[in-house]
Amino acid sequence: MEPERRRWYFLPNPLLGPSSWRGVADVLTEMGDVCLIADPPMTTTADTDHVTPWLRHVVSPPAPTDGLPVVVVAHSGACLRAPMAVRWLLDAGWPVTAMICVDGRFPDGTAFTEHRPEFAGMLDGMVRPDDYLPPWPRWWGSLVEGLVVDPAARDQVFAEAPPIPRRWFDQACPVPELPPSVGRAFLCFGPGYLESGERANREGWLSYRLAGDHLHQVVAPGPVAATLMGMVRCLATEA
Repeated sequence: MEPERRRWYFLPNPLLGPSSWRGVADVLTEMGDVCLIADPPMTTTADTDHVTPWLRHVVSPPAPTDGLPVVVVAHSGACLRAPMAVRWLLDAGWPVTAMICVDGRFPDGTAFTEHRPEFAGMLDGMVRPDDYLPPWPRWWGSLVEGLVVDPAARDQVFAEAPPIPRRWFDQACPVPELPPSVGRAFLCFGPGYLESGERANREGWLSYRLAGDHLHQVVAPGPVAATLMGMVRCLATEA
């Protein structure tokens, strides 16, 4: 019997770009699956709504008609927006069967700065005169460089990181109701999001940890692809 093929829709951390998932997508494509990586432009300081333009870009491709089940995979900053993205995709006719949040905040409807008020102070200390924050890799210096040891891969991923409007972090994204047909899972890499993984488990999500750093999908695309595939199979078994 032929293994079931899937369509993977990767939603990168909006503070990075599509290269952060390119390696995993290549592995899954070689296995016969279909992969799409969202690449929404960063909003500007003139925007008062930083969520809706991102969502509109995510649903801008036409809904697939080949019958392949769709798995939405969100990383880091995209995790808070993942349920809303899945809701919009479903409404647009996408056959989404699973949503996997990877190494990010558990989507609870709060903004970044609402969940962690001390984070707002850190951001305010970095804001530029034009009300933008520097690209994310510049926040942490040598600490973030250690997340991706290979210089070529690191340069490619970090080059896509845009300047970020300071207000981007103050907007919450609602968590809509999703149908039971959409399986939910959380994949944790490092210790920073273990609490989110534990909450996902309490909420009835499939929760799993693959030891690594925050950009482990860049460092080890093969193991991450295999883990995602295994999680989707587990969700299908539970359905």
